[in-house]
Amino acid sequence: MALSEEAKNGMTRREFFKNSAIKGTTAVALGAGGMAIPVSAQPGKSKQISAKTITEAARQTRVCRTADVVVVGGGPGGIGAALAAARSGANTVLIERYEHLGGMGTGGLVTIIPSMTDIHGKQQIAGITQEWIKRLDARGAADYPKKEHWGSRDKKLVEYYKNRSPFYATGNSVGYSAHIDAEISKCLFQDMMKEAGVKTYLHSWGTEPIMEGNKAKGVIFESKSGRQAVLAKVVIDSTGDGDLLPYAGARFETHIDKTLRSANLSFSYWIDNVNLKRYEEYKKANAGALAEKMREVRKLGGTAGFLTSNLRNQENVVWCFPRYANKSQYDVEELTRVEFLGRKEMLITHDFYKKHVPGFEKSFIVLSNSQLGTRGGRRVVGDYVVTEKDMKTKTLFKDTIAIFPNADGKNPLMYMPYRCLIPRNVNNMLVACRAFSSDAVINDTFNLIHHCVCLGQAAGTAAAQSIRSGVDLRKIDIGALQASLKKQGVILPG
Repeated sequence: MALSEEAKNGMTRREFFKNSAIKGTTAVALGAGGMAIPVSAQPGKSKQISAKTITEAARQTRVCRTADVVVVGGGPGGIGAALAAARSGANTVLIERYEHLGGMGTGGLVTIIPSMTDIHGKQQIAGITQEWIKRLDARGAADYPKKEHWGSRDKKLVEYYKNRSPFYATGNSVGYSAHIDAEISKCLFQDMMKEAGVKTYLHSWGTEPIMEGNKAKGVIFESKSGRQAVLAKVVIDSTGDGDLLPYAGARFETHIDKTLRSANLSFSYWIDNVNLKRYEEYKKANAGALAEKMREVRKLGGTAGFLTSNLRNQENVVWCFPRYANKSQYDVEELTRVEFLGRKEMLITHDFYKKHVPGFEKSFIVLSNSQLGTRGGRRVVGDYVVTEKDMKTKTLFKDTIAIFPNADGKNPLMYMPYRCLIPRNVNNMLVACRAFSSDAVINDTFNLIHHCVCLGQAAGTAAAQSIRSGVDLRKIDIGALQASLKKQGVILPG
């Protein structure tokens, strides 16, 4: 499989650091056991500047902490990985670039956890995802169909739940999907990390893994406190876009068919003080006129349609989530372009609704996402690449660590193998996020919030097991891993 240019550059950089660690006046930072972390060359020398590059002066990077496991990224995958690792006895560090945890489920305002039951209404996703919803439920911060209705094909029930949310009833049956509160989730996640004993660094950007040959030895991160390092026995990339992969020398793919959902970014926002009763009355009596208004707002550059919050005491809140085609979801210029475009179109949309759509007269924009909704980026080439063929043939892997329901009646369940978390040719590292090893179709179908939590829970549990038993990540006892996951409430075959 051919490497992308970024992957090649990442390998070259890794080799440079590897080689420079033993040459001449190279500066190093000393970690646990006197381990040398290469930085740059010739301490104290001024920066050399050319038209296209800058040769930086040497610096020493302080090792601020040693741990068993370091997780980079506090989104859904990182939440699952850090909690599972710590609860399994591993000294765990979590590094997150934003001021909160939860990723797309909080800062991205993607406040829906869909399809946790199969087409028959049997729950397939539980574990930490279910714990999260249970904690939200205790605060009235989650909404979902009643359990006794899961799997029901009663037409009135299906219609009722579809009217509440298109996620609550897919096809001809009711399922288990939940609307959640993003702000309460942020608070709960930090509580869960403290309870588990995870050392968390917010406002911290994990920039690259510390590599010794093809072995990950820790992570360097940047923050207001400067450049620091965490040494660890296992590194877990939960960045979503696989940000560590180029610098670990890992192979990865980036191509996404432009027709797939994951080829789009989203810019989400909430509008409050909407008189939904008035809106629904108008919609029912003037369906044709409303449809024409939606065509008009699209012509003006705005967005048509929204979802209701459904949460207790949020009866006047609606959620808008327009999508934007883009060239790359980890190119800073593209990210900036979509941010600017999203905010511009948000105002166009809201101004139009206030003026022309009954029920929105006194509404206001209460919140916009603090991070863009990203769906596609790098996909690691792992020890096993999960493909569309696996879904169609309903492959049941011996190393299955999660079951993902699929609304597609032809392919109702997808079994995920542990091997799709292991980067090929890289040791001491796991990938637990949407960058898991898969083709574009599988990634598009199974890279949602709860899927990433599941992958993270498996990765964190595997990392702790590897360290505890002194066995390489590739050689751990899969039966023991699966048994441990089941004890944590994960639903697996058998």
